[in-house]
Amino acid sequence: MTLLTPHLITLKKEQKEKEQKRKEKVEDRHYTIIKVARDEDLAEQIGKEMYFDLVDHDKVHAFHIQKQMPFTQFKDVVAKVFRIPVQFQRYWLWAKRQNHTYRPDRALTVQDEVQSVGQLREGNTAELKLFLEVELCLDLRPFPPPEKTKEDILLFFKFYDPLKEKIRYVGRLLVKESGKPLEILTKINEMVGFSPDEKIELFEEIKFEPNVMCKRIDSKRSFRDCEIGDGDIICFQKSLQNQCSEQYRFPQVPSFLEYMHSLQIKLNKEQEEQEQKKKEKAEAHLYKIIKVARDEDLGEQIGKEIYFDLVDHNKVHSFRIRKQMPFTQFKEEVAKEFGIPVQFQRYWLWAKRQNHTYRPIRPLTAQEEIQSVDQLREVSDKGNSAELKLFLEVDLCLDMRPFAPPGTTKEEILLFFKLYDPLKEKIRYVGRLFVKGSGTPLEMLTKLNELAGFSPDEEIELFEEIKFEPNVMCEHIDSTLSFRGSQLGDGDIICFQKSLRNQDSDQYRFPEVPLFLEYVHDLQVIKDRFPRIQSLETYFQGRK
Repeated sequence: MTLLTPHLITLKKEQKEKEQKRKEKVEDRHYTIIKVARDEDLAEQIGKEMYFDLVDHDKVHAFHIQKQMPFTQFKDVVAKVFRIPVQFQRYWLWAKRQNHTYRPDRALTVQDEVQSVGQLREGNTAELKLFLEVELCLDLRPFPPPEKTKEDILLFFKFYDPLKEKIRYVGRLLVKESGKPLEILTKINEMVGFSPDEKIELFEEIKFEPNVMCKRIDSKRSFRDCEIGDGDIICFQKSLQNQCSEQYRFPQVPSFLEYMHSLQIKLNKEQEEQEQKKKEKAEAHLYKIIKVARDEDLGEQIGKEIYFDLVDHNKVHSFRIRKQMPFTQFKEEVAKEFGIPVQFQRYWLWAKRQNHTYRPIRPLTAQEEIQSVDQLREVSDKGNSAELKLFLEVDLCLDMRPFAPPGTTKEEILLFFKLYDPLKEKIRYVGRLFVKGSGTPLEMLTKLNELAGFSPDEEIELFEEIKFEPNVMCEHIDSTLSFRGSQLGDGDIICFQKSLRNQDSDQYRFPEVPLFLEYVHDLQVIKDRFPRIQSLETYFQGRK
């Protein structure tokens, strides 16, 4: 006796499934799917699962029938399933209209019914959709459908209740095209259980994509004049002529359908987003999220959404990129998104420092840029993160056109600058500069004044923003010491302001950067504990 290993068992199972699928595919050539909608389906779906059109064909009974079967024989199959004798069955073909609605279009003729089901299919589709018209007596026994002439049209009716804000299917009628809605009001009232003389208003449901079109019907005009034909839908409700319509949110059918359409769009969007999230989660192992921060992000966030560090990476542009994509190809994606040609892009990796700040640490090398984006993740954090955070350095001319980033040496360091205004009590990002590690801040004061829009000889004071957790550390910089001597390096932040040496600093609440940052830090701590507190003053006044 030969024992099958787990591998062989799995292999045999896969082969069996493949053979079954191959067999089904061959058989499909000889079969067609016939989806038969009935009044029961319309009543079950309208107002619950759907509001527009008549039925979702994916939720009606489907028959798997050989294409060569005569349609008369198919009717015998239906008789067994639905218990509707053949002589009481009448079938309608559905048709998609130019306005994207889908309605019963015409009844099958005697000539149609002697054909095979394969010949009746719509075009090259593998399915045939039908509406089964069955007439019932009061005791629910079927009887033969009435003879239909060219003058007769089949209409479907929905009833709307503005108090309950519900719509439902109530039935269908064969009417004369030359007749008027006025002549069938009694029958319509009978459908919903109203008294024969109840005043009702009629509306035609015309379409729902891209917008709802539902128009009032003039009961005194003929159906032909109202351009109403086979498969059309009439929605009706009690007349509100002698009532205050303001008591209802959606007093008439059109306003209700417009509301449901808007709600449906919202729900569909939410569902698509959920499905997209599920898909992304399932494919997460194949993709990398690359968050690219730019000067624009720093300018937009600092002093508004954040005060410490440089950027909130959750609010910058994210790219979902396949892990195996070469970084050079990713740069082309960025070029399309931001309009920055590849040759003008330079990227910096971010790093979390020991003091919990998060800063750009170094630019990517040419060797790194030929790697895949997945390999770069390992370079940046050596962890298992699904994200790669980058700073995109782009230099612009005065006319805002980009130019190639300047070559850098080990001697040069990239610094970021924030300007503080003690009068307005505001801080903002003003730019970045490359400086020599051996140089001094004194040598670049003119450039800083230019960044801030000050006169070249404006006296300014510089502070290094070192950390903010658990407490703020922001120290005065000696402009005569070299950057290296002040222990400044790539990614460091310098905050500066006009010098208050010749002014009365008592006129300002927070005359210098460190005091302002300490205030903001304390305010953030209090807000985290007490979300309703808007300012320190409110907090302290309440405690007095």
